[in-house]
Amino acid sequence: MTNPLITDFQTLVSAASRFGHPIPTFDDGFGPLWIHRDSMGITGIVRAQTWEDAYAICEDEFMSECDLTVEELRKEYSFRHEDVKIVGDRTGSIWQATEQDYEDGKLRPGVEFLRWQTVETPTDDEDAWTENELFQEAYGWRPSGPNATDTQRHGLYSKDLNGDALELLTRDLLERLEITLEITNE
Repeated sequence: MTNPLITDFQTLVSAASRFGHPIPTFDDGFGPLWIHRDSMGITGIVRAQTWEDAYAICEDEFMSECDLTVEELRKEYSFRHEDVKIVGDRTGSIWQATEQDYEDGKLRPGVEFLRWQTVETPTDDEDAWTENELFQEAYGWRPSGPNATDTQRHGLYSKDLNGDALELLTRDLLERLEITLEITNE
């Protein structure tokens, strides 16, 4: 068994990069240390019992707030986004497939599948924007709602479209990233 970076009787106080710049931290009281990174670098170090707990804390504490208002989000994402089959016939006519184009679950004779096409249909449903997959790809809901630094107060954070990662912080990773931790005994 390896020596843990932190024990249950210690507290994570702070972390700093190799240049002395502070790294945001959060200590949930028990468990190992986790490091969260996105395409821009280290976003924070969290202490939590499970990966799921640690990621929820990252969403709440480290990820940037969505800077759009709810009204702007409704305007931007209030449409249904669906993929539909485009079919055609021998005459060169092309249309969106309907039930009439099928017989016994197969395209009727003379009609052939051409491609999938994305169709955006505007909607008056005030909550449709939350179900839009483009919205869900770009933004997430903070598990605990808005945090103390949020100015929009809607509880949304912006996702890094280039990806993010949360992994267990090991001694090797700590050394490779040249991170300094301040840990105190209780």
